[in-house]
Amino acid sequence: MKFIHLAVGRFNIDVIVKIDKIPEVDEFLTTDLMEIMPGGAAVNYAVMINRLGHSSKLLAKVGKSNLTQSLMEGIAEMGVGLEYVEEVNAPQSMALIFLRNNGKVSMVRKLGASILISAEDVKKYFGLFDVIHFASVPSSVVVRDPMARLISYDPGPFSKDVENVDVDVLYINEKESKLINFDKVKAKIIAIKMGEKGAKVITESQECISEAYKVDNVVDTTGAGDVFDATFNYGLLEGLPLEETLKLAVTASALKVQRLGGINSPSLSEIYEALKTYTPKVECK
Repeated sequence: MKFIHLAVGRFNIDVIVKIDKIPEVDEFLTTDLMEIMPGGAAVNYAVMINRLGHSSKLLAKVGKSNLTQSLMEGIAEMGVGLEYVEEVNAPQSMALIFLRNNGKVSMVRKLGASILISAEDVKKYFGLFDVIHFASVPSSVVVRDPMARLISYDPGPFSKDVENVDVDVLYINEKESKLINFDKVKAKIIAIKMGEKGAKVITESQECISEAYKVDNVVDTTGAGDVFDATFNYGLLEGLPLEETLKLAVTASALKVQRLGGINSPSLSEIYEALKTYTPKVECK
């Protein structure tokens, strides 16, 4: 069965600049890398889901511009359904990504049209999808479709304001785990992504910790968390054991950081091929 995912969030224009310091006033620097790419957590998730063999659609709002349309065409060619993307009279959402030599990133965001999405927009499509994944949107947008098999949420920059959320899986990173008030969250699974330290998954009955998949060449960490989310959801839908699901997600995100751009994610065959070279240790209790 080919499961269908709805990724709810933003479609960004990502401007990626490789630079190790921000220029001072009247200082001029050069770079060997400056790229314009489609991005946004929901887009990264949707692209990865297709790479894993499931189907994905994007629910987002975008501004009216030729550049946006051109970048959306590229996403459509990757297999992401864009029939639920609405063009509105608002500025296009963008992100300026500063990429360091060690692959670490920092961002400046222009929210634009992306902030106009609401829970009511999601409710229009209840009953159509096996999975609804909410990516970097306020918790007010997150709503449970009673007919979906899986509801997941990665709040990203909205972590400290999360409240009244009822989901199957909550995805956060280690920093975000210290900001969230867990008394205001109902989740069957909490997945904490810890970068170089691996990942931890807490369920109602067990806790699993995985070491990171070891890589030598970190190019760009953008989208690694979204790749983790997509791969973990894939494993849950396919009925894989929690240990294997976590192992796949950690490995997938490690392969992603060796590539430029959030949408440049690995395929399922590449993940399994990488596991032949190195298998992260996972302990469950």
